Amino acid sequence: MTRRIAVAGWIGSDNLGDELILRSLIRGLRARGAEPVAVSIDPARTRRTHGIEAVRHRSPFDTVRLGRALREMDGLVAAGGLIQTETSVWNVPFHASRIRAARRLPGAAVGLGVGRVGGSLPALTARRALRGLNPLVVRDRESADRLRGWGLRDVRVGSDPVIGEEIDPTDPEDTVCVILRPPNRKGIRTAAAKAGPPPDDQAAALGAALDAAARSSGLSIRMTAFQESRDTAVLRSVAGRLRSDASLSSPGLNDVLEEVGRSRLVITMRYHGAVAALLHGRPAVLLDYSPKMSSLAAEGGGWAPLVSQLAARPDHLVKAAERALAGGERPAEVRDILRRRLVENDRALDRVAG
Repeated sequence: MTRRIAVAGWIGSDNLGDELILRSLIRGLRARGAEPVAVSIDPARTRRTHGIEAVRHRSPFDTVRLGRALREMDGLVAAGGLIQTETSVWNVPFHASRIRAARRLPGAAVGLGVGRVGGSLPALTARRALRGLNPLVVRDRESADRLRGWGLRDVRVGSDPVIGEEIDPTDPEDTVCVILRPPNRKGIRTAAAKAGPPPDDQAAALGAALDAAARSSGLSIRMTAFQESRDTAVLRSVAGRLRSDASLSSPGLNDVLEEVGRSRLVITMRYHGAVAALLHGRPAVLLDYSPKMSSLAAEGGGWAPLVSQLAARPDHLVKAAERALAGGERPAEVRDILRRRLVENDRALDRVAG
C-alpha cells in the first residue's frame, strides 16, 4: 500500500519560495514510492498547482479537523522557515499546532529553518512540538545551534530542499535581478496583514543604491516578484525612485528559477532568490532583513556580500556588487557544498517514507 505522507510548511500562498520547497519534497517523496498530502492554507490552490491532495489548516479553528485528517496519514515532514517570531507572534503556536496534531505519526524535519524566537513561552512551545520529530534536519548551522540550545537532540545540518533542483542552463543577459519584499513590521497582526511598501525614506535609499550599482556594473535593472501579492507594491515603490530604466516581472512557479538565471547579478531580500542564484552559479548580494539571509550568505566561508537593507547607501551596495561580481566560481562551489549536505535530507525522507 502506498504510504501517504503529510507535508507541513507555509503552503498554499503565492510565495514561490515556499511552493518551490513543496515541489522539491513532492519529488523526493514520490521517488520513494510515497504520496505527499499537503497541509495548506488554500487546499484548492495547492491541488491546482501541484496536483496532490491537500488538507486545510488556515487558523487554529481548523486544528481539530486537521488532526482527524492526519489519522489517515503514515508520516509527517515539516519543512520551511516555520520556527520564528520575526514576522508574527502567532507563527510558532500556529505551526506547532500542526506538528502536535500529527504527534502519533512518525515525523521528521527536512531542511527546517529556525529564526529568532522572542520570549520563553514561544521557545518552549516550539521545543515541545519539535521533540517529537526524529531526525531534526535543519538548513543551516545557526538553526542547528538554536535547537541544540533548547536541549533538542539528533539535530543534523542538511540544506534547503530547493538546492537540489535540477535546472536547465540559462544564458545571462546584461541585467541585475532585483528581488525585494515588504519589511518586517512589529506587532501582533499576521505578516500578511502588515504587508505593504516600505516607508518613503527606505524606498528612496534603496532606489539610489540600486541606481548606483546599476551604473557601476553597467547592468540594467530587472525587478522580479517572488510573491506577487506582497512584493509588487514594494518593487513599484522603489522603481518610482529610480533614475535607471527598470522592468518588472512576475514569474510563475515553473519559470521563476530560470527568470533569476537570466541576470548576471542578483540583489535579493528573498531567501529563495539567493538559492536560485546559487543554482545558476550567479553572484549575489543579500539584503539583510532576517537571520536566514546572513546564515545563507555565510555558507561555504562566505559566498555573497551581506548589506543591511536599512542602511543600503549607494557606496555600500556598489562595493558589495563589485565584490560579488569578482567572486568567480564561489557560487557554484557553495552550491555543490549545500548539495552534498542533502544526504541528511534524504536520510530523513527515507525514514519517514520508507
